[in-house]
Amino acid sequence: MIAEYLMVNDEILDSLMELNNEDLVNEIFEIEESEKFPFIDIDKIWDAVHCFLTGVSATEPIEGNKLSEAIVGVHNFNIEDEEADFVACTENEELPEIIAELEKIDFNRLASNFDPIALKKLYPSGIWKQNKEELITEFKTSVDELLKFYKKALETKHHIIVSIL
Repeated sequence: MIAEYLMVNDEILDSLMELNNEDLVNEIFEIEESEKFPFIDIDKIWDAVHCFLTGVSATEPIEGNKLSEAIVGVHNFNIEDEEADFVACTENEELPEIIAELEKIDFNRLASNFDPIALKKLYPSGIWKQNKEELITEFKTSVDELLKFYKKALETKHHIIVSIL
């Protein structure tokens, strides 16, 4: 599963709110393909980044924790549908607090307490065997990319759609 982050305006966000899961996912793909709105992805590392920043898997988002919300968004779509794909949004006015928390991250402190074995539960394929410094560099690159993207969204008055598909 890959985490993608898509900037959208008010009109698009409102139209997405009304869609069922299948239509929502299809519409997000169409928006991305149209290239009318910027988007980025942090590939498959999203859950490991969440774990690095918060100490828990993104499967257990922490409501109100701005670092958790930076990775998985604030408001889930189709929350009543247990079979729904994971799609969430962060509204523009919520971005300043998330940006502030991302800017305060002390990677050296987090790195000193980080044990890649903690990722074994998340990634049975062996990510925990990777070089610790390389993993931390990859985490930092992903966070820096998100921070830059969120700052642009705030500046341009866009909202963020997070899809993990």
